[in-house]
Amino acid sequence: MRLINIFALATLLLVSFTVAVSALTPDEAVRLKMAELYDLDTNYYRIDILTNTLRSADVRPDQVTLRPLSTKEPLGLFSVKAIVREDGQILESAQVRMKIRKFADVLVILENVHRSQSITAEQLELKRMEITNLRERPVTDLSKLDGLRAGRNLKRGRILTAGDLEVIPDIENGRDVSIVYTDGLCRISAEGRSLQSGIAGEYIKVRNKASGKVIMARVIDGTAVAVDP
Repeated sequence: MRLINIFALATLLLVSFTVAVSALTPDEAVRLKMAELYDLDTNYYRIDILTNTLRSADVRPDQVTLRPLSTKEPLGLFSVKAIVREDGQILESAQVRMKIRKFADVLVILENVHRSQSITAEQLELKRMEITNLRERPVTDLSKLDGLRAGRNLKRGRILTAGDLEVIPDIENGRDVSIVYTDGLCRISAEGRSLQSGIAGEYIKVRNKASGKVIMARVIDGTAVAVDP
C-alpha cells in the first residue's frame, strides 16, 4: 500500500512539473512562437517584447498562434497579432510589438587600418556582435581575405564587411610598366606609366613615356600591359 502511495505521489509531482514547465508568460510564449514561426536560432536572435496586452497570466505555447502584420523580414521593429485559443475557441487576441535583434560571429578590426593596406590575422578578432542594422555582408572567415586588402580606411572596433575589401591589383597606379603591341607578325614595346590600378584582364589608362600619349591598355601581369591591334 505504501509503495502504491509513493508511486501515486511521484506521478502527481511529475504531472504538476510538466504543467508548470509548459505554462509560460504571454511574452515568453510569443518569443517561443516567433522563433518557431521564422526558424530563428535563439543563439543568434534576441526578441524583446515592447508591448503585449494579452491579459492571461500564463498560457501554453500550443494555445498561441501568431499572425504577422507585415511581410517584411523579422528584424528590427516587428508586429504580430497574437491569438490565444482553448478547444478551438478564441479566448483573447492582442497586437504585440517587438524588437528583433540579430547577432553573428564576425571579424572585428582591432586597430586602425588604412586604405590599400593588407589586413592580417593579428589585426582581427572573431567576436559575436549585433548585425541587425549592418547594411553590408559581414566577413566571418579569415580565408575570405585571400587576395584582398582594405578598400577604405577602417577604424578599430568596426565589423569587417565585404564592402571594406578590394582585390589587390596586379598593377598599382603610378607604376612603371611595359606597353606591348603585337599583331602576330611583330612585337613592339615601349616604356609607360600606369595612371590607374588594375588586375589582369582589366583595361587601365597608361601614359607612353616617350610620346606622352595616354592610351587604354589591358593588364597582362604586374609589369606589362597590352595594346589591342
